[in-house]
Amino acid sequence: MFRALAGAVRIATAVAGSNSKTIIQNVVKPSIFQSTTRHLCFATNNSPLTKPLLANPGITKIASSIPSRDLTKFSYRKGRRKAVKAVLKRFYRLHWGGWIRTKCGRNKRLWRKSPPRKRRLRQHVFCNATQSHLLDKMVGSYWRKPKYYVEDPYEPYHIREEWQFTYNKPRPYFPPEKQ
Repeated sequence: MFRALAGAVRIATAVAGSNSKTIIQNVVKPSIFQSTTRHLCFATNNSPLTKPLLANPGITKIASSIPSRDLTKFSYRKGRRKAVKAVLKRFYRLHWGGWIRTKCGRNKRLWRKSPPRKRRLRQHVFCNATQSHLLDKMVGSYWRKPKYYVEDPYEPYHIREEWQFTYNKPRPYFPPEKQ
């Protein structure tokens, strides 16, 4: 109800200009809204009700600081999904489907961190299954396919022999011991 009242006030102030007080009092008559109309009847063209929300410099400052890494589902040129560039820059996909990333804050304030902590920060960590599934949805099929590089430092991690869905070598068979 209040939205309809505010919309009527906004339209009335935009149309009427200086005579907005009389128009608002004529538009909104019910006794339920008498206190509301008393407060809103002094609206002028310079009031916050008539200004667009994005014209406020405080709102634009807040809106520009919010990061936006949305997935483009349909591109303008070809109509295809586009990969999120932030994912490609921050994460690396292994051939078996897992994603790895570096630890946060690894380049900040190194002067105050101990050598063991700096060593731990240089290491990579795995993303969990939920995060890996989300990252797979944020990149296209091209980035999900295995990529082969010369002298790849991640080569030992692309093969996962201990997991039954990705192992290549046959498992050794140990017959049961006789007692």
